[in-house]
Amino acid sequence: MDLSKLSISELRELRTNVNQWIDMKGQSNAMSFTIGQEVTVDHKKLRGQICEVVKINRSKVLLNSPSMGKVSVPMSMVIAA
Repeated sequence: MDLSKLSISELRELRTNVNQWIDMKGQSNAMSFTIGQEVTVDHKKLRGQICEVVKINRSKVLLNSPSMGKVSVPMSMVIAA
């Protein structure tokens, strides 16, 4: 698909569809975790520690870590314990 050949209305429709897909994917990721759930993080500073989910945002999760306190981590790095 050559985007330069699309009209303005077609590009706007495409943008709307892409944004809807992004929102749906973000919601499905956020729904896989719950507040209070124990998780681990795939990162060298938090490896092997069990953290608790404090808050769930669209792309990041706020965790309570035993060694580092509250830490904001991308959802892709969080693994259910």
